[in-house]
Amino acid sequence: RAGAIQEDDDQAGLAHFVEHMCFNGTKNFPKGELVSFLERTGMRFGADVNASTGFDRTMYTLTIPLDSAGLLESGMLVLEDWLSNVSFDMEEIDKERGVILEEWRVRSNAQSRMFEKHFPAIAYGTMFPKRMPIGDTAIVLHAPREAFLRYYKEFYRPNISAIIVVGDIDVAKIENMIKTGFGDVKNPDNARGIDYTKVDIHKDIKVSIATDKELPMPRYTLYWKHKEHEDKYTYGNYRRSLLQNMISQMFSLRLQEMTKAANPPFLGAGGGYSGFLAGAEVFNLVVVPKIQDMNASYETALTEVFRASKHGFTQGELDRAKTETIRGFEMALEEKDKTESSAFARELSAYFHDGESMPGIELEHKMATTFLNEITLEDINKAMKSYIRDEGLVITVDVPEKPEIKVPTEKELLAIYNKVKNSNLEAHKDDAVTKPLMASKPTPGKIVSETKDEKLGTVEMTLSNGAKVVVKTTDFKNDQVIMRSYSYGGTSLLGDNDYINAMFAASIVDEGGISEFTSTQLEKLLTGKVANVSPYISELSEGFNGSYSPKDAETFFQLLYLYFTSPRKDKESFESFIAKTTEQIRNSNASPDKVFRDSVQVTLSQHHYRSMPITEETLRKINLDRAFEIYKERFANAGEFKFFFVGNVDMASFKDFVATYIASLPGKASTENWKDVQRRYPSNGMKKIVKNGIEPKSTVRLAIPGDFEWNTKSRFDFSAMIEVFSIRLREVIREDKSGVYGIGANGQAVPFPRNEYVISISFGTSPTRVEELITAAKGVITELVSKPIDETYLVKVKEILKREYETGSKENNWWMRKIYNTDYFKTEKSEVTDFNSMVEKLTIADIQSAAKKYLKTDKMIEMILYPED
Repeated sequence: RAGAIQEDDDQAGLAHFVEHMCFNGTKNFPKGELVSFLERTGMRFGADVNASTGFDRTMYTLTIPLDSAGLLESGMLVLEDWLSNVSFDMEEIDKERGVILEEWRVRSNAQSRMFEKHFPAIAYGTMFPKRMPIGDTAIVLHAPREAFLRYYKEFYRPNISAIIVVGDIDVAKIENMIKTGFGDVKNPDNARGIDYTKVDIHKDIKVSIATDKELPMPRYTLYWKHKEHEDKYTYGNYRRSLLQNMISQMFSLRLQEMTKAANPPFLGAGGGYSGFLAGAEVFNLVVVPKIQDMNASYETALTEVFRASKHGFTQGELDRAKTETIRGFEMALEEKDKTESSAFARELSAYFHDGESMPGIELEHKMATTFLNEITLEDINKAMKSYIRDEGLVITVDVPEKPEIKVPTEKELLAIYNKVKNSNLEAHKDDAVTKPLMASKPTPGKIVSETKDEKLGTVEMTLSNGAKVVVKTTDFKNDQVIMRSYSYGGTSLLGDNDYINAMFAASIVDEGGISEFTSTQLEKLLTGKVANVSPYISELSEGFNGSYSPKDAETFFQLLYLYFTSPRKDKESFESFIAKTTEQIRNSNASPDKVFRDSVQVTLSQHHYRSMPITEETLRKINLDRAFEIYKERFANAGEFKFFFVGNVDMASFKDFVATYIASLPGKASTENWKDVQRRYPSNGMKKIVKNGIEPKSTVRLAIPGDFEWNTKSRFDFSAMIEVFSIRLREVIREDKSGVYGIGANGQAVPFPRNEYVISISFGTSPTRVEELITAAKGVITELVSKPIDETYLVKVKEILKREYETGSKENNWWMRKIYNTDYFKTEKSEVTDFNSMVEKLTIADIQSAAKKYLKTDKMIEMILYPED
């Protein structure tokens, strides 16, 4: 229970720095041995091994495999070392200074600068603004070892620490291990008190306005601060939290509905009640305004705040909020025996740090049901009225620094606030929908054949309309079924003159709703239902993604049917979509990251038309009628589609739904395929430099493309080589050279439209070190290609791959990816079923052979973002 707020003035940033040092040497794991040891057990640095430092807490997380003797004991020893045996080797401290400086550099952008300007007003009366966890760079770069030790000895101590262990464990054994390992760790004599500073609820309204030339979009944020309730462990507090959550849900839905208008008053808005900084809670409003008239957007959103405060919500809104809330508890109760260890660990962490109660889902479901039944509309509206007041209010405004944008003044903001506060507003009118999703069921088709695949554990059905359905029944989750579908074709079948319409067609339909229901009406109609379907049209295929609870299976299949047969062409939602998208891109080039991403995309495609950035001119080319026509064309023949379902499927009812809602779709078997649009990577190495931005930082993207031999062995060796490459990049560029905060490699290989691969290396660093680190990255490549690779890397990669297979093969999403990719890319099933055998056969020679084949520095495309001169 200690973090940045506990630092002395000469330690600003050292709480976070100490967290880093825990990975750089302890009594039992000297220097770099800790991360290396964890990787040898199959844990990934970052994913399975991580830490974070906040204002008033520091947390460490280990995901420890239990299938090898001694790993649990070693993991506990790591925790013990972190609490009491960190080395603070001066050489390691000096090396880590550069890493933390790069972490600061990565996080430095327009949004962080805005926050730093506003934070003194937001956290008024506290030390928080002077204790940002990243700290003072001067102290980070020069603090003596004594300053680190002083913080560590004072605040890494048992009486403010907790050890949370969740998993397939013997509780008595773990308790004994903790007592034995940590029982001798002493609290310091005359230990300093912990100053948990409280946020001040000031009487006046605080206003903070900031501008930045790299800010893409303006933003208004209002914080109505309130003192935190002290009765955290009471039924009353639990009831209050349910009430607050429903108010947040209802208020955000009102604002969201307003963005669907043809001429939306703002691009986006949201709000609600939540926890805040120490000692405070907050009701907030966030508005992303239209740039042309920012204050008008602010006034409209503020009007909804006071409308809700003065008149409250409607019974219909509350009924829907209750239905949604209790459905969430029902789902959690359904999954009570399938809840991941990490979820329990997070809950216990909140119990320790924040005093949140943890009654268990059975009792929580019972409590929620009881309270929801007796919470009245009067209760809701009384609470909402109490949230909005001048006391404790902070108004912050972020504005892009451009000549054509007028920056609002404090006087204007307060005048609008007082005008709306004193306005005579009408109550909200709720546009509820009571019709069924479908008036009648379609005439069913038939399942004409079934084939079982014993290796993958799937059943494939061929339907009377030519469509195919593949299903894998699992028991990993009680309340989940996921779906993906595809048909080859996509935007590749449309000419360049139709490409823009095709690219946006699915999004336009998604915005418009289905059948006779707008997207807003559809959302209300589906209250309490856990079923979603989303269409897509990509370059080479079209299809749907979705998921549902078994309880809501028929609703899901009806949605799928209607997205095929009854997309809704809605002019108002189309105009809203275009208006919002236009606003979003109008100032997007103010962001150096956006400019660089666009440049990378264009460079790697050699300026192919279909890789050019979306502009306002692009959006003006979109035609609603043509986009809608393209959508209907791409989804006209269900016989071209293959559907994949993974999860808790009841086969009897599932077959009925498939026959009724998929086999009944218009269609016939077809062999339509995609076309090659001739997008190609550059064939030779090159360098592209982009100059943009004011921060002293650079972003580097290195890409190595080439031809690929598409077979099981090549794919497996390629992925194993990428793992070793990523580890070595981290060891050399981050740990040895202290040049980056994060770095890694990823590789992608595809069989079509042509057999090719691309390896990407990305990192951020100081502009002065770009060439040095690119040279170092090339040095890693030379090492992997020409020097013997140490066997320890083979051990690490094998354990990582086996661990990910072990954990992934117990998840629905993992199986969906494997089954879908096996079919879509026509890969061998043995890549799924015989994976561990492939891992065992992997050799250093395989990895080095792949490195020689794919890591070709003469093909490297270097793309670098430098700040403006």
